[in-house]
Amino acid sequence: MEIKPNKIKKFNKPVFGLALGILTPFICFLIYFLYLKIKGEGLDLSEFIVYLKSSEVLVPVISVCVLPNLILYLIFKKLDYWYAIKGVVASVLVYTLAVFVIKFI
Repeated sequence: MEIKPNKIKKFNKPVFGLALGILTPFICFLIYFLYLKIKGEGLDLSEFIVYLKSSEVLVPVISVCVLPNLILYLIFKKLDYWYAIKGVVASVLVYTLAVFVIKFI
């Protein structure tokens, strides 16, 4: 079965990059939460977020969760998905704004 280039290139859209760029850090955050839950922390998700905020580590955790977007960027660059890269960069800007709001407000 041969994959046609037009079918692959349909994902070369800023909306696709933005959606993956926003979803990927969220998934990383959930994986981190589930890892700690399995390890023995007895918090639910809302308590976990409150705990991170009160411990003043929410901003660093979010910042680390955004790092996998670099992998998306590199994959899209290898595929020449320049429009999708714009979406990934836009999602990083959205997370940057969110970190700024959490940190200073």
